[in-house]
Amino acid sequence: MGKIIDFFKKHPIIKTLVLMIIVFFLLITLTLYGLKLYTRHGKAVIVPEVKTMILPDALRILDREGFRYDIIDSLFIDGAVPGSVIEQTPAGGSKVKDGRIIYLSINAYSPRMISCPKVSDMSLRQALSTLESVGLTDIKTQNVPSEYPDLVIGIQYKGENLEQGDKIPAGSSLTLLVGDGIPEEYPDSTIDEIPQNAEEAPLTDESWFN
Repeated sequence: MGKIIDFFKKHPIIKTLVLMIIVFFLLITLTLYGLKLYTRHGKAVIVPEVKTMILPDALRILDREGFRYDIIDSLFIDGAVPGSVIEQTPAGGSKVKDGRIIYLSINAYSPRMISCPKVSDMSLRQALSTLESVGLTDIKTQNVPSEYPDLVIGIQYKGENLEQGDKIPAGSSLTLLVGDGIPEEYPDSTIDEIPQNAEEAPLTDESWFN
């Protein structure tokens, strides 16, 4: 041991290099150990399945298992239980680190309402584009008499005419009334019918000349 100390005393540069190498490896070891503790390397937990559960029950389970959660979206799906979880990320059964955030999407209690845009006096193509821009895509068409073909005359929801600004549920099925290019004919009631025996009727009464 004394010889090693004497060697380093005679060669201070080598001593400095050796100390630097020792410190470097110590720092690497401490850093890896710290990362292992921080990330809990090698330890994983199973994500509970909370999809289709009502929200209070789902949150109670996530709290109990030590997960954090964030509700990122609210949609309305007809047929799903209002207030239930319709999607979760990560999915149930996944292996994740303890304390991972679980992102939830829930089914809204009522559908989102949309204001009906103005589509009358537009071409069919323009009207469809306008409706799709506000999220209305379930559109049917019905031809009605009009001298202007492909012109939208009106719009209906469940058989009722809609006006601009009327509120309708998102995803509603609508019907566009579209002109067929054939104007509607109305009977002319101002022309009197000529009797079939008009030619046989006498023009004058001969007794007037007697």
